[in-house]
This record gives sequence, C-alpha cells and structure tokens, in this order.
Amino acid sequence: SGAVADRMAVEPNLRDAADYAAATGFALDLLGRLKEGTVTLAGSALSLAGQVADGRAWTELDAALRRRPLPAGLSLVGDGAATLALRPYGLAISVDRTGLSLAGHLPDVATREALRALVEASPLQGKWSDDTQIVPGAPEGFAAAAAMAVTNLLRLDLGSATIVDDLVTLRGLTCRDLIQREVETSAATGLPAGFRADAAIGLRQTGCVVDPPATCQNDLDALTKNNTVLFAQGTSVVQLDAPTERVIAEAVAILAQCPTTRITIEGHANRDGERTGFNNLDLSARRALRVRDELVQRGIDPARLETQGFGSTRPLVPHGAPEARAMNRRVQFTVAK
Repeated sequence: SGAVADRMAVEPNLRDAADYAAATGFALDLLGRLKEGTVTLAGSALSLAGQVADGRAWTELDAALRRRPLPAGLSLVGDGAATLALRPYGLAISVDRTGLSLAGHLPDVATREALRALVEASPLQGKWSDDTQIVPGAPEGFAAAAAMAVTNLLRLDLGSATIVDDLVTLRGLTCRDLIQREVETSAATGLPAGFRADAAIGLRQTGCVVDPPATCQNDLDALTKNNTVLFAQGTSVVQLDAPTERVIAEAVAILAQCPTTRITIEGHANRDGERTGFNNLDLSARRALRVRDELVQRGIDPARLETQGFGSTRPLVPHGAPEARAMNRRVQFTVAK
C-alpha cells in the first residue's frame, strides 16, 4: 500500500543471464516479509539486508532462502536470514518458587544452555520452562544481558524481567534488603555496553516467615550491615580485636537458633587492585574461609558451613561511590532455603 519509486530500465536481453521475471518476483516476495530493508539482484546473485518484525517472519524468510534450488537459478550471497535483525528483539523471564520460565527469543543454543546452567546451579534445579525461539540477529551483548537478568532473578523470592532490544526491565520481591540492594546495583552497573536498566525491587510485606531459620537470616543480615568490614585492606587475616570477637560471637549465637540449617558464607570485595591484576575473587574466597574457620573453632559444625567468593561481582553500592570501599568489602551469610 506504500508509494513505489520505479527507477528500472527496460533491457531486452536480461533473460540470457537469468529468468529475470521469476527472480524479481521471488525478490519482491522476500522484500514483502521484511519490516525494512533491501533485496538485491546482481545477475544470478541474491542478497538481502534489513529487519524483520517478528519471529514468524524470520522463520518464513529462513525457510524460503533454504530452498534448493532457489527460483530462477539464483544463488544466495551471505548467510541469508541469519544476517537479518529482529526488531524488537525480546525475551521475557519470570521466576517464583515453582521455577523459572522463559519466552521470546534467544540468539543461539549456547545462550539457552548457559541460562539453563544458571538455573541448574540454583535451588530451582530442574524447574525450568523454556518457550523461546532461536532467532539470530540479537543486539550485541544480548546474551550477557539475559544472563545478568536470570542471575539476579534467581536471588529473589519472585520476580520478572523483560529484555527488549537494549532495555532490561527488572521487577521483583525479596525478604532481604541486602539482596534488594545487590540486585538493583547489579542491574544498574552490570549490563553490557549499550544496554539500559529499569530495576525496582521491593521488600515483601507478607510471606516472609519470622520463625527460624528465617529469623537467623534476618539477624545475620543485620550483623553484616552493621559490621561490613572485618578485614584489613587487601588481606584475608581477621584481626581478633574486640569488635571482631564480638561479631564472631554474635554470629555463633545466631547460628545456634537454627542448629540444623546449612549456611553459605559469602566473601565480597571492592575493585581495589583489579586494574593492576590483583585477584579479588581469590581474596574474597579466602576471607569467607577465614570466617568459616573462626566459627568452627567456636563450636559450629563444619558440615553446616559452605563458602563462596564473589569478588567484586555483587556490590552493594556502585563501584566508585564514596562508600563503596567499605560497603562492598564484606562477608555475609545466606541461610539455605
């Protein structure tokens, strides 16, 4: 229904090179499936570029270009439909205690398997629903943005995310304000270049159990917030001064409230030294191990305690903020659900 600009000239001998009428008809059929773009004929060579509006149009174009032989003796230049961009390119993710669900588009099988691996390594192992379509042509960095969204959703009690082209929208609820701050900071600072975030994580007003082991989690989080730094800068040694002795003693008393619950001791670091090659991931892991050793010496069953170092990947506040050095260099505890 649009205007047509016809700048073609009539030449009598084109049929010697190809069935030009059939070739042109095929090219115009392809063009009609594009949202915008070009289809070019040069002799018997066919090429196309542009965007499609939805996954169905991309699938139809891909099927048409895979036909062999192509109509009118044409040969395809390039990778066919794989060179086309799908715009808008979207993925929807939701998570709750029943599992994680995906719908929309993913750029390749490797991205799908990477997201599945994140779920399998979480408490939602085996609870995975996938209704995505593999469609190439995603914005650069889309796979990394999807991984960031899934990683953060898995830390919430429930939530959802959409990724549409370069915008990541993240919503969710958690009972832990530490998790709220970490997820919002991650969304604001952890995306690939060119992506934007709109993240709002709320604290649940209902559904947060107040009996152990949830009481342990609340008390341990409060202990972390009030005593973020137990270590000298750049070292894993715990100086057993009076404040540190008090913190360790409080942690032991809290853990006694849930004597059968498993606890993960998490080590976190700021970005000091990373530009010169300092390994903050290893440092954070050693800090967590040092806290574990102190707890075991004070009677906590070592079988209950796991450790994990996250380096600078889960900041409470954006790196570079005035309070980042103190707030992001911390040890915190996660009670197994």
